[in-house]
Amino acid sequence: MRILAAALLLLGACPLHAQMIKCVDERGVVHYTDKPRPGCKGGEVNIEGQLPISGRLQPRTMDPAREEREFQRRRIEGERQAKNEEREREARRRRCAAMHSELQRLDSQRRVFTTNLQGERTYMNDGVRQQRIERLRTEIARGCS
Repeated sequence: MRILAAALLLLGACPLHAQMIKCVDERGVVHYTDKPRPGCKGGEVNIEGQLPISGRLQPRTMDPAREEREFQRRRIEGERQAKNEEREREARRRRCAAMHSELQRLDSQRRVFTTNLQGERTYMNDGVRQQRIERLRTEIARGCS
């Protein structure tokens, strides 16, 4: 009795081999089946597994839940970095627009003045004006390209 049970267990553990057949009908549609169809062209398909490109199988080093957490962490970090880059681009755009506006105001032939706390106008002299124009042009060339 024991021998019969052992034999049945061994037979049940044997790998089953199924044959896959590729069949192309008259319209050119491809079908895969385990039995050949009448009127189809094609043949047997080898469905054996292949080793990875490296040539050897490697066991998993992390569990799937941890891999998912790492993936989500990287995704969130990427989104955060993209938002920060967008904020920096917007701040640079505003800063450049302000410098261009100031340069345009200084390049005009009108007299440039500032108003102090008492409401009095203080006019900018030509030397200071020219220095500021040069500094603005340098900053625009360096940071607003």
